[in-house]
Amino acid sequence: MTNDILVAGMHRTGHHPIAIWLLHQQAHIHEFAIQTISPWLFQVEGEDGISILANNPLKRGREEHPDKEKFDSIMLEASPHRIILTHEQETISNVAKACATSNAVWRHDKKPELVIVLRDFKNWVASCIKMAERDGKPVEEIINKDKIKIYKDHFRYAHNDMHGIHYILYNQWVKSPDYRREVCELLGLTFTDAAIDQLSIFGGGSSFDGMKHIKTASSMNTDKRYKEMEDHPYYKAILQQHSNVLSLSNEVFGKYI
Repeated sequence: MTNDILVAGMHRTGHHPIAIWLLHQQAHIHEFAIQTISPWLFQVEGEDGISILANNPLKRGREEHPDKEKFDSIMLEASPHRIILTHEQETISNVAKACATSNAVWRHDKKPELVIVLRDFKNWVASCIKMAERDGKPVEEIINKDKIKIYKDHFRYAHNDMHGIHYILYNQWVKSPDYRREVCELLGLTFTDAAIDQLSIFGGGSSFDGMKHIKTASSMNTDKRYKEMEDHPYYKAILQQHSNVLSLSNEVFGKYI
């Protein structure tokens, strides 16, 4: 049985490029091959039929595309080989609750694989601040106590594999082909590494480089972003105020000096 995959993360943790990459890990797909269905729905055609990438299909609200209300019926009609869906800015429990509302991905005989994407605290904070400045938004709108609380929640089971949650560490995923191969084996995918160089089309591209590396994403130094922000007053204040979260991140990623 082919399991669907739900990829959860925060803004700037790298869950979008990882979701796009996961979609391409199929036999005989060796290059970026996404076809756009709608602004939030995409597909790749493979040997077993189409596989779908749905960006935040379970989100509801004025800012969300109205067709997301029809997600279940769209998937029923499309009958894809696999669905990969993203869900962001929610605690683990709320991610699971949202997933359970969808008959397309949550059935008594078939549950999706839940993947949480983590990025180290220093680089995440740096990218969030840079995103705010790039988009002309207040820093507090992009990164604040509530969002840091959710970020911290995502680490809850990082040292415990008893809850059926798969973790992907963004830093390692970017740097190590062997790690990416292990991810594929864990999720029952065929490792091709297709789309590893494709910059995510979501969120305006890189906080630091924009769309400059649209086809060379793996060349970006995403694990060194914090070095450009070390003297930034917001960056220093956030790290000082949330030293416990930094310690939690360091336990998983090691210290970034």
